[in-house]
Amino acid sequence: MTTMASDHGTSSSSGTEDEAVYGIVDESNTLPTSNSDLAFEYVDTETRDSRRSSTPDQELAPTVTMTARAYQLEMLEESLKQNIIVAMDTGSGKTQVAILRIQAELERSDKIAWFLTPTVALAEQQFEAIRAQIPGVQSKLIVGSNNVDAWSTKPGVWDAVLLNTRIIVSTYQILFDAVAHAFIPLSSIGLVVIDEAHNPVKMNSVRRLMVEHYAPSKAKGHPVPHILGLTASPLMRSDLNDLELLEQTLDAVCKTPSKHRDELMALVKPPEMKTVSYGAIPGPEGASSATPTMTRLKNVYHSLRIEDDPYFQHLLANPTPRNQNKLNKVILDKKTFCRGQVKSLYNRASDMCDCLGPWAADYYIHRAISTFQQDPDCSHPSTDTLADRERQYLSETFRKVNAQAPAGAPTALSPRVQALLNALESHQGNPLGIVFVRERTTVAVLSHILTVHPKTASRYRVGSMVGTSQVPGRRRDFLDLSSKDYLLSLQSFRKGTTNLLVATSVLEEGIDVPACNLVVCFELPKNLKSFIQRRGRARMADSQMYLLVEDDSSDAARAWLDLEREMKRKYEDDLREKQQLEEAEKCEPLDYPILRDQETGAQITIHDAKAHLEHFCATLSTRKFVDWSPFYVVHDLEGNPVDAHQLCLRKATVHLPVSLAPELRCFESLMPWPSEANACKDAAFQAYAKLYEVGLLNRHLLPIRETDLLKEVEPRPGLSTVKEQLNPWPRVAQAWRDGAPTSRRRVTVSSHEKSRSAEFELVLPVPVPHMEPFDLYWDHDSLWRVIMDRDIDMAEVDDAVEGRDHTSVLLAMAFGHRWHIQEKQYPVGFVCLGHNIGLDDMATHDVDPQKIATVGSTCLVRDIANKKQPYIYVDWLPAKPPAELVEKPYRGFDEAAEDVPYVVVRNWPKKVGLFRQLDPNSAPVPSTKPYPRVLPADQVRVDNIPAVYAHVGMMIPAITHALEVHLVAKDLLDSRLQQTGISDLSLVVMAISATAARGPTDYERIEFLGDSILKFSTTINCSAKYLKFPEGCLSPLKDKIVANSRLFRAAVDFGLDRYIIHKAFTLQKWRPPYVEDLLKNPPSATETRRLSTKTLADVVEALIGASYISGGIPKALACISLFLPDFEWQSIEQSQEILNNEAPADEVLPLTMRNLESLIGYTFNKKSLLVEAMTHPSCTGPGIRASLDRLEFLGDALLDYIVVTNLFRLTTGEDTAGPLDNATLHLLRTALVNADILGFLAMEWCVTEARVDVNVDDDSKWFKTGSNRATEIHLVESQTPLPLWSFMRHASPDMGAIQRATSLRHAAMRERILQALWRGEEYPWSLLCRLQAQKFYSDVFESVLGAVWVDSGSIEDCEAVVERAGILPLMRRLVRDGVHLLHPKEELGRLAVRERVEYVVEARVGEDGVEGRVFGCKVLVGGKCVGTAEGGLSREEARTRAAEAACRVLKGRNHLGKGEAEV
Repeated sequence: MTTMASDHGTSSSSGTEDEAVYGIVDESNTLPTSNSDLAFEYVDTETRDSRRSSTPDQELAPTVTMTARAYQLEMLEESLKQNIIVAMDTGSGKTQVAILRIQAELERSDKIAWFLTPTVALAEQQFEAIRAQIPGVQSKLIVGSNNVDAWSTKPGVWDAVLLNTRIIVSTYQILFDAVAHAFIPLSSIGLVVIDEAHNPVKMNSVRRLMVEHYAPSKAKGHPVPHILGLTASPLMRSDLNDLELLEQTLDAVCKTPSKHRDELMALVKPPEMKTVSYGAIPGPEGASSATPTMTRLKNVYHSLRIEDDPYFQHLLANPTPRNQNKLNKVILDKKTFCRGQVKSLYNRASDMCDCLGPWAADYYIHRAISTFQQDPDCSHPSTDTLADRERQYLSETFRKVNAQAPAGAPTALSPRVQALLNALESHQGNPLGIVFVRERTTVAVLSHILTVHPKTASRYRVGSMVGTSQVPGRRRDFLDLSSKDYLLSLQSFRKGTTNLLVATSVLEEGIDVPACNLVVCFELPKNLKSFIQRRGRARMADSQMYLLVEDDSSDAARAWLDLEREMKRKYEDDLREKQQLEEAEKCEPLDYPILRDQETGAQITIHDAKAHLEHFCATLSTRKFVDWSPFYVVHDLEGNPVDAHQLCLRKATVHLPVSLAPELRCFESLMPWPSEANACKDAAFQAYAKLYEVGLLNRHLLPIRETDLLKEVEPRPGLSTVKEQLNPWPRVAQAWRDGAPTSRRRVTVSSHEKSRSAEFELVLPVPVPHMEPFDLYWDHDSLWRVIMDRDIDMAEVDDAVEGRDHTSVLLAMAFGHRWHIQEKQYPVGFVCLGHNIGLDDMATHDVDPQKIATVGSTCLVRDIANKKQPYIYVDWLPAKPPAELVEKPYRGFDEAAEDVPYVVVRNWPKKVGLFRQLDPNSAPVPSTKPYPRVLPADQVRVDNIPAVYAHVGMMIPAITHALEVHLVAKDLLDSRLQQTGISDLSLVVMAISATAARGPTDYERIEFLGDSILKFSTTINCSAKYLKFPEGCLSPLKDKIVANSRLFRAAVDFGLDRYIIHKAFTLQKWRPPYVEDLLKNPPSATETRRLSTKTLADVVEALIGASYISGGIPKALACISLFLPDFEWQSIEQSQEILNNEAPADEVLPLTMRNLESLIGYTFNKKSLLVEAMTHPSCTGPGIRASLDRLEFLGDALLDYIVVTNLFRLTTGEDTAGPLDNATLHLLRTALVNADILGFLAMEWCVTEARVDVNVDDDSKWFKTGSNRATEIHLVESQTPLPLWSFMRHASPDMGAIQRATSLRHAAMRERILQALWRGEEYPWSLLCRLQAQKFYSDVFESVLGAVWVDSGSIEDCEAVVERAGILPLMRRLVRDGVHLLHPKEELGRLAVRERVEYVVEARVGEDGVEGRVFGCKVLVGGKCVGTAEGGLSREEARTRAAEAACRVLKGRNHLGKGEAEV
């Protein structure tokens, strides 16, 4: 069977660059250097486009924007119409055109897209670029080193390789052989992209593919693939007939951008060409004769005896008929492998001497022999094969040469090298260049000369690059001096650590290298194609190209000079044409309408429209990777392309960013124009007028701002003077005077251990509001529970109880010793149900041992000598104890009688009954003395009623305060909040109680909920109301609506300020408010107080949360509309219906997204929503309806809503399960919805697809000769993960490179992150920061969530998506296991208390030698270094890890020593 040829050429003894190259694509950097074949521009952004980040103070870096330019989209449109060859200069972005075309083909066809390159290195480079930008499908790189020629030995290999594969990148020969041998039918290929499309001439495999297979199939009417060629020069020679022949061969039309020529030419800067003659430079002495080393080599060659040659001996020892013929031939011509190697070495050294000089020839011989001798098989062969014997024989032969390295700096150099050195030395500026040579050996030697020569050593960091062939079983020629260092040099050149490359023609085309400012042709280019492509490498501003010629008057030199002059003449003609057109534009009369606002008088003319349109587009967003500028397509009156410099009538069409609605993205000029500029102005005017019509411009004809849609509110101060809190007691007092019917509720007060309790009734002349049970803290160790029962109708009141009021007695029992209890009415009636108590029940009984033992534990004792001050009985003493045993002796204790009984007592507390637990640090230190206080028994009396009523008396102020809060809340609910439909008064109490009030409850938890509900409702209403507004307009509008400044003003306007409970309850200076005093001196209605404006805004959000708890989103919306009436609120269902109706119902899901619905777990009714959700705004061109921006805006609010509502329902994982506190809620939300964790989960969330790879066993050795042994083929089946983010459509090479680099980091870090997330004790902030997941990862997840909701209208479906993505399971795990969630920087701030925390971040030199790739940080607390970190991939990671180290030190958990963070 005929084996398939591979993609490497034949190695020639001369070492010229006719073979394939084996290159490498650098993936080590997050932001790679620019691709030489991708158009880009740098855009400085002042703000980061992330509303959600776990690292809020992360530094901002310049953003690289690399998106499809207008001329690239023009080429895409042309390629969708017909087969074309795109002819654009090097560096103008041909690869991007191909990627856009492949994306379009994959979405409309299930056939393969095949990308062909002439070399392996170019194939590898283009494969990485394609895979980075189209990650959502399987793509494969097939080159000769995959042993493709062996695949034909096993049936079904090609079918297995193509399983689920949508993109293949290979060299030319691979596809030709696969088609020629019928392994792949042309009909299975939808698109063939031919890179370097000028190559298909003569017997080139692409030409043969087109002529022998494509053309016959097309003639028979069979399906054939679309063709897209890419080239910088369609001509190999200067013969124009070659272009027509190339078009016929590829069945394509050569196209270059005509509509956007100015933009294209702005990117392409031809270098200044200089011809350097070296003929007059004197050569070194003895240059015409061989060096001593060359002479020895020649003599050794002539001394070789054929009888000693291993090949001769091998043939002699194996006398087969064939070997006998070979032996006779060897005897005649004396040609063997070993003799040929020695002869080739001499010939190359001789050429080196002529080209570079004697010094170079000696260096080459020494290095070639040293390279050969360093092979361990030369001195210690492992086997006794012919190859081993030949190696050993050559090794012994080369030792006889005694080749020594030339001493000192290079001296005896040729005139050509001297001219090169002079040119490099005289080059101005910071050089970045390439020296092109023909021979591979010349590369190695010349690069060494430039590295060590005094003229270049200090200024140039020199690398080298040649093509290498890696063909299984093929010998590698040591004479080429090939080395893997070439690949490292290419990487260094890309990164900037090397600034000069010596290279063969391998760098002429395709290979990704930076733009240069210096190109040197050491020898004259072989053809026009080489000249143009070399010149294209020097595309930086003020670049220079040197041609080294022996005599600048020679015919060859004159030909190149003539060509350069012709190019300059053409360029100058173009400039003259452009100047003529500019003059025509200036003289052209303009009679054009004006856009005017009738209200303000603002106006825009055709002269202003283009600049204003640019400004409008620039305000749409700050999202990275997107070019927001409009672009213009110029055409004739029939819509056909027209040369920008051709004098004729034309129109223009302006295309606006994809973030705008489809009907706002494309506008044509109103009338035809002779000049392109005026046609573009006309189109811009039409676009601007339409934007004004739909409301995206304000009355001043400027981009709409949120203040144009909402009434502006003044900035919010920190504190504001507002109304004093409503006092409900005057109204209650008036009701008492008016004899209003009373309302009663039964209340039980019991100690925490339930050993003491009392029941009583609360009586008010107004309805007693129901109060939920609450606790009152008596001291650090005990509390009392207050529980209110149902209402008691007057008819049910016991006659024995009615008319009683024990309030004064209860107060006297608790406070009578501190102030006089007046004979006035307290606003709240307290009626004891167990006892009918009175003042005469206090201090009624004398004490004796028997009596006190009976009642001392239940009743208070009182000091009748000191205003009946109450005490708690402890013990009976028959005599006075020593003073040193008493903790607090009373005054006169030493003079008191000794032999009389004493009573041991404890003080009755002064400040008890607080709603919040006392600070543990304020607990009194236990005394070592046995007696707290002692009193003479004769001045102590015992109460006749249980002490529990005194406890109730002490708690009357707190209970009254709780009643006051409920009365205020009820007034608010009944008078102002009826529209909300809130039925639970306790929710209003919670909502109006500030944290500072230190009541039994506060608004923090429901404010957390209400904040999310408000943002959710606002986001959805904004999206539905402003259907034509892009996300860049909606986000500021939403932020303005929910801003605290607006909520504060809304609270004041509503009158909410007088209902907010802000002042903390305390017994200090408390006195009973009496009805008589309230009626006589009512509080002023004009009293004010200073209140935090943030508190007022928080209460609004808390009331929204209360409304939601009471009745879901409808009641929440009712509450929102009450406070924010300026905005027209509509129901969530109405908004969803509007948004759903806006989405097309007939859009088909692209084939590249066929696995996406199974991944999400939801089947879309309108596929257009899923397509929109997966389209990044950088993705422009035909067929792109909308981008993910608006859906991501929705999804952000949806995700927050789902997470917050689920968190609100969760309870702690402790034994005493209760709702999560506010601080924990905030920590959990931050941990669950930050961009870093969403990015990681978007990388983890994937669907798998079957994949088959081919492994070929091959044991051929580096220097083996003889026939190939049998190979064994293994088909390796696996599952390829396709994560969510990989389905996102984009057109940004920079984003693709970042995705690829992030995927590599993810693969390396995922196990550590998963371990920390699901089993660790601390949240992995620093690991997620190191992952550096850009915001678009979280964007695509949020946009999918938004799409699901718009399609279904179901929050349950959205929750299922969030569950499936892993967010809700992670939430439950974090709560269940109590994971430490505090960010290290925030935790460090808390640990440092008042000491200053300072982060000192420094850029370090990375492994690649470039500074600024890694960062170190040390953190100072109070001026002392307490933590350091090294090896951070970003400044923020370095800070975070240094903070982690510092926290370990300050918490005493420094297990790494001196705070050094792990890398």
